[in-house]
Amino acid sequence: MTLTRLLVLRNRLLLTCWPLTLIGLCCTLSTYEQTYPTAGQRRTAVELAQQNPGSTLLYGRLPDPGTAAQMFAWEIGAFVTILAAVMAVLAAVAVTRAAEDDGSLELLRGCGVTALRPLYSALTILTGAAVLLAAGCGVAITVTAGQSDGVSVSGTVMFAAVVGVTFLTVSAVTVLAAQVAPSAGQARLWGFGALGVAFAVRAVADTQQVGWLNWVSPLGLRAVVEPFTVDRWTALLPGLLTVLVLVVLAVLVAARREFGAGLLRRRDARNGRLRVHGMVGLQARLARPSLLVWTVTVAAIGTLFAAMGSGAVEQQRDGEVGGFLGAQLGTGDPAAGYLAYRGTVIGIVVSVFAILSVLAARHAEDTGLTGQVLATGVRRWAPVAAQAAVAAAGCAVVLAVTGVITAVITPMFLDGDDIAVRSLAYALGQWPTAAAMIGCATLLIGALPRLAALAWLPLAASSLLALLGDLLGVPDRIQDLGFFQHVPDIAGVDRPVGPLLWLAAAGTLLVLAGSAGAARRDLRAG
Repeated sequence: MTLTRLLVLRNRLLLTCWPLTLIGLCCTLSTYEQTYPTAGQRRTAVELAQQNPGSTLLYGRLPDPGTAAQMFAWEIGAFVTILAAVMAVLAAVAVTRAAEDDGSLELLRGCGVTALRPLYSALTILTGAAVLLAAGCGVAITVTAGQSDGVSVSGTVMFAAVVGVTFLTVSAVTVLAAQVAPSAGQARLWGFGALGVAFAVRAVADTQQVGWLNWVSPLGLRAVVEPFTVDRWTALLPGLLTVLVLVVLAVLVAARREFGAGLLRRRDARNGRLRVHGMVGLQARLARPSLLVWTVTVAAIGTLFAAMGSGAVEQQRDGEVGGFLGAQLGTGDPAAGYLAYRGTVIGIVVSVFAILSVLAARHAEDTGLTGQVLATGVRRWAPVAAQAAVAAAGCAVVLAVTGVITAVITPMFLDGDDIAVRSLAYALGQWPTAAAMIGCATLLIGALPRLAALAWLPLAASSLLALLGDLLGVPDRIQDLGFFQHVPDIAGVDRPVGPLLWLAAAGTLLVLAGSAGAARRDLRAG
């Protein structure tokens, strides 16, 4: 078995589930033709979108005349490129430093594998993933678009190329970061930090009409190429050249660093005694840095959505927003609909934090930390249960801070009844969903650690149902199976809390089952 094939097999769930999700999003182009069947309806929707600064901040600028294909590339294209970039960070770290830090590559190096061979295999995998992702998106659009207005072969090819080059560029940035960072976790953090900077640059370029900034942001490539409008293929060349330069730099750095370490030294080790009380105290101490980062990140996302919501709410009151955002606002009170939509986005991000927190238990087991803890007399189930408890508490902290901040800020931008109370309730109401996600991840970590990557499946399925269920015409009874969108409007007449209680109870039972499973199996090899 070759090293490339081994890395693919080890990360097969990541390399298949994410592309399938993105390809599924590309199957929605025809819905824009169905949502706006007449030219007049589409023109109204286009004008509303072009005048909304919040939509411009999130998606970019919508070009004229606003055909169904252009609206797809503008709205769904933003989500696809962002998610492709997130996948790029995760995949790049997984096939480089993560495999190095867990000891897998050390065994292979002992079998005669050369120093740079793992990096070449990782680059091969990432390139292949970019090609397959682009091809899948292109085929999905071709098969499902039908006779939608504005669809063309060149536009389809350019849209697919934008997705592929965006993935490649972010992958190259993260691979270089993985050679410099002291650990896989730091490399992943730097990759997401670079992604945040790229989004900010793209947002400034579109909102302030500084078009040249899109040329320096991977997420701005869509605005530069303009698929289904100009189809500017030459705009792909700077991105590909950037990828080549970053890859060369990564190879040069990899040849000059120590195995298992980056160019920068670790600063998270201390010679002093770590004073903690119990298993929960230890897990809380280890999770403190990431909790701080995620709290700031989620609070910033909540604040951003609060600031950009006024235009969409007012336009929904005056007319029909339509499209993805219109489906999220619903037919009731636009303010409540927007707050529910923002709550869902916050819930999705916090669920990512929750799953990553629980998956840290597997990393601790693989690296031998769990074995060292158990040697002190701790019961076998305690590390997994403590990790789940700390993750649940961390989610509560993140949601509470975000809820309070958005409750203060949102009334400054949105007009309506009980805006502050609703904003707080929609944020705090995401905790049962996070608890259910923690339960699913804990069950897999405790009972079936080899299938731990399946912990992302409930999140992916629930996110698709919550964000695209109405747009795709999914029946309500199917959408209700998802974990999101069960938070009631606290200012409404009907306020059912049963689904939230069921989610919290299910999460608790799954944590108990996962802890019991961990007590009945052997430790993974560290």
